[in-house]
Amino acid sequence: MPGASKRLTVLASLSVVLVVLHLGRPIVIPFLLGLLIAIGLSSFLRLADRGIPRWLTVSLACLVAIGLCAGLGWLFSLAVDELAVDWPTYRQAWNRVHIQIVRWFWRHRLGASATVVRDLDPEEAAMDLALPGIAVASRIGSSILLALTIAVFLLIEGAAVSPKLKRMEKLGVLDAAVFREAASKVQRYLWIKTVTSFGTGVLAGALTAVVGLRHALLFGLLAFVLNFIPTVGSLIAMIPAILLGVLTMGWWAGLVLIAGYGLINVAIGLILEPRWMSEAAGLSPSIVILSMIFWGFVLGPAGALLSVPLMMIVRITVGQSPDWAWLEILLESPRRVFKEEKKPQTR
Repeated sequence: MPGASKRLTVLASLSVVLVVLHLGRPIVIPFLLGLLIAIGLSSFLRLADRGIPRWLTVSLACLVAIGLCAGLGWLFSLAVDELAVDWPTYRQAWNRVHIQIVRWFWRHRLGASATVVRDLDPEEAAMDLALPGIAVASRIGSSILLALTIAVFLLIEGAAVSPKLKRMEKLGVLDAAVFREAASKVQRYLWIKTVTSFGTGVLAGALTAVVGLRHALLFGLLAFVLNFIPTVGSLIAMIPAILLGVLTMGWWAGLVLIAGYGLINVAIGLILEPRWMSEAAGLSPSIVILSMIFWGFVLGPAGALLSVPLMMIVRITVGQSPDWAWLEILLESPRRVFKEEKKPQTR
């Protein structure tokens, strides 16, 4: 039973690694985020093959990373400041809707529900969440800053990665092609996800602006960022806009927003993105959902953001081992499986 013993040893080792990842989240998450940023921007380093000085390509990649993070932070600060200015107006709108909801419950003899809604105070809830929210925002900010620092150092070292892999491959330590394939597929996934998320954000902001809802910038940014979370991210992004639309403009505005967000999610999330992602991610849709839950449990909310790239790396890595090649087949997308079945069989 040497094979079974070997598999049990590997599973035990993986269990220890997952426990270490869970306990070391404050360090692991910034490192993984920094690694993804570095992989996504490593295409700038290839400009050195066209005669551009290497120091210039590295500097350009670092400036793009810093500029993107700083730009998003600045835009979010503008959007939040705008929301804070309009908060008193929304408070008055909530008072009107609050009374209508309570009366509706009482008319339909739902006294318990009416009491719960009557005692609901958004300002009190906001104050209860203020200090924890500030602490969470501080942790997120420090994690992003650390991830950005790691990404800059990885980009600086990126020029020497390829020669190091070649030397290690000559020693028989690893197969460099596996690392190159994983990096290439993760990079393609990140670029596609960035483009589709940008399109989702622009369309969401335009939708809220056309409907007449304020804070189009905020809702566009939320749609852009949350769309990086597979499946549920785009659904979460639509909730604040719909609630604010119902609160300030009525139920018809909420229905229009639901229909508009639904069309955006169907067009990009169910039609456009799967076509582009079929070769990049190569993962089964059910595996994407399960991996989001699994990595969310191991790494927290950031795990949902990192789940697909991590599973792509796992799929490519296990495919190199004869003992674990079956796992790669289980993780593959149905489209890729059907393509393999349609290929002519060679005898």
